[in-house]
Amino acid sequence: MRASVIDLIIRIAKDIHSGSSLQELDKNAFSNVDTAERSAAYSWIMQKIENGELSSSEKTKSKRNLRVLHIAERSMITTEAYGYLLELYNLGLINHSDLESIIESFMMNAFEKVTLEKMKETVARVVFGKDDKQRPGNVYLKGNERIN
Repeated sequence: MRASVIDLIIRIAKDIHSGSSLQELDKNAFSNVDTAERSAAYSWIMQKIENGELSSSEKTKSKRNLRVLHIAERSMITTEAYGYLLELYNLGLINHSDLESIIESFMMNAFEKVTLEKMKETVARVVFGKDDKQRPGNVYLKGNERIN
């Protein structure tokens, strides 16, 4: 579930970066998404916006530096997986520290090439935390809640 929430967050963040507001987003475009997943994605986006961590301004976009992989990192991380990671970073969904942490965790723990699916799983763990105690003030839904 977490990986699909991340995919939904990416879709919403792209819309925000293209100039749309949350109110303008076409709810029909997300009609095939589970209600709990949609609510989790919106609450995550709202929390990032309120904390000033997510913005569509050019000022925020220009602060991002390109991270070039070392040759050893390139041999472990597929092009698709790295492209996915850079997309999240450039959209402001993960910060520089998260980016480095993800790459470092693969370099320390991976014994085979990192695929896109492995990257999505790891990003979901980093973004949402391994458990609720890891990120104080966590407002994300666990997936079994009902929204009225």
